[in-house]
Amino acid sequence: MDWALIWIVVGLALIVVEFFISGFVVIFFGIAALVTGLALWMGMSAEHGIPFIVFAVIAVGLLAVLRTRFKSWFVGTTLSADADDDFVGHEAKIESGFEVGQPNRGKVSYRGTAWDARSTHGPIAPGTVVRITARHSMVLEVEPLTGSAGNS
Repeated sequence: MDWALIWIVVGLALIVVEFFISGFVVIFFGIAALVTGLALWMGMSAEHGIPFIVFAVIAVGLLAVLRTRFKSWFVGTTLSADADDDFVGHEAKIESGFEVGQPNRGKVSYRGTAWDARSTHGPIAPGTVVRITARHSMVLEVEPLTGSAGNS
């Protein structure tokens, strides 16, 4: 089998693999293998490890120069804000629980959705507006607003 064809097939396979693992690394190895295969097909010498040197130089060069740019084009950027910023500091309303029998657990309504919640501030009457102080997975930590009516 021809070495040029092997490099080209490996390059194309690596480019396809990139679509399944999406880290923007493998595609540059694929492009480098593809270019190496094309260079061999056009007459580059295959002796003394020259194809491997060409492959390494192209792959490292592409990674160094283009990875950040390509990643921002295709992957986009992420918000630097914490995921809990959408909860912590906002107000919710007690729906149920937080009674004398179970003063530290109940349900709150936040943005139209019922959430499990807990508080260290004793019994809290339904309808009381509380502040979300933390989120632990699907449980909100809440505290009554200072001076809010409905606290027991």
